[in-house]
Parts: sequence; C-alpha cells; structure tokens
Amino acid sequence: MALASLITLVPLVTVGIIGRLFVKTNYLTLCGLLAGSMTDPPALAFAGSVTNSDEPTVSYAAVYPLTMILRVLLAQLVVLLFL
Repeated sequence: MALASLITLVPLVTVGIIGRLFVKTNYLTLCGLLAGSMTDPPALAFAGSVTNSDEPTVSYAAVYPLTMILRVLLAQLVVLLFL
C-alpha cells in the first residue's frame, strides 16, 4: 500500500512543484490540470467549488483527452511488450 501511495503522490507533487514554482501556473489551473491528468471528476468538482472561475474546468478539458488516449495506447504497448 505504501508503494501505491508513492506511485500516486510522487508524480502529483513533482508536477505541482514544477508547475507552481517554475512555470508559474496559478492554483486553480494547476488543480484542473492535475485532476485531468488523473481523470478524476471529484477533484475537478472540488476545484470548481473553491471558485466561481472556469479555469479548473478549462485546464481539465485540455488534459483529459490526451490522458485517455495515452492510457489506451500505453495499455496496448504493455500487453505487446510482455507477450
């Protein structure tokens, strides 16, 4: 369970730190971006409840399709590599 937590938290914290400190992304956009990268609608609902802005929804919508396509392609690649 600890390894599963690390697999989830390390990329999120890394992207959050890089996005906030180096790219200067604001909190709302970063919340939508991270929610979209995890394809996590409850996280988007949280970000939307914090503000009246559409920034989290826009960044979620920008990242979500790419994430879904990459999930499908990477799953097929993993199956091909391990056969």
